[in-house]
Amino acid sequence: MRTARPSRSLTLLLCGALAACAGPAELRKEAIAIDASWRVGQMEDESFEKMLEDLRALAAQSPSDPERIAGLPDVLRLALANPSSLVRAEALRTAWALGSALPVPETWQQDPLDREGFNQRTARLEELFAGGQALSPEALELARWISTYRVEAKDLETARLAVSIAEAVISQGLWREDELGAAFREGLEGSAAHALDLATLQASRDPEAVVREEALAHADRLPGELALQLIKELLAREKDSAVVLAALDCIGRTQERLPAEAREELLQPLAQSTDVAVRQRVQQLLVLGGAPVSVAP
Repeated sequence: MRTARPSRSLTLLLCGALAACAGPAELRKEAIAIDASWRVGQMEDESFEKMLEDLRALAAQSPSDPERIAGLPDVLRLALANPSSLVRAEALRTAWALGSALPVPETWQQDPLDREGFNQRTARLEELFAGGQALSPEALELARWISTYRVEAKDLETARLAVSIAEAVISQGLWREDELGAAFREGLEGSAAHALDLATLQASRDPEAVVREEALAHADRLPGELALQLIKELLAREKDSAVVLAALDCIGRTQERLPAEAREELLQPLAQSTDVAVRQRVQQLLVLGGAPVSVAP
């Protein structure tokens, strides 16, 4: 059975799109090149500083520029897999800056992944593009389908797939001015937001605390159901007190969105923590939520 890795059709959809945004595109190109060299064990002098400079320059793009979202997929790939934990954290921060205007969906959507069916449909879209039928009713239907497809939040593989889908949708939706571009634009913001959400969930599972803390800095901006999943998973395994405190701060920021029962379920096990700072913060949150609390001395 074919895997659900980004198919050739997704690559085809990107053709010609990346040249449309010269300044930011050059920054992304340089960051991608640095990332590739690090992966094969080559780290040139000052490349680390240059990588961080590029990411911060991308994050500094004007919020009023609708095309800043074009850089989101490249930055999310750095957040998911760059060899440096500091770069992964900085890339996630940049991704949230680029996606600052993306909407939070009213309901959290996940579409079960039928690998064979997914690849058949994307392959068919590739055939239509290659055969000059990009504006056919079938192609338009497939464009709407992929732009509204929301990968399940499972693991690194599904996060990468969500990023690849968003990249195809964004590249076509931003710069095509025909019916096909309009079809992709119908789900563009949602596709980009979903990729950002899944990358943030994956960052919360990162082996390095600095990346997990960065994920928590943005978790309150996730859809409520996903935010709860992220915090619950993290607290169930977290040993670093600084990260736990970051999770508690996140709970505080989501106080009004989390159901009272869910909030207490997250907090009560930490009320007996051996870390004084953690116990104190838990007590504050429980009192703020109106729940009875018994905290160890």
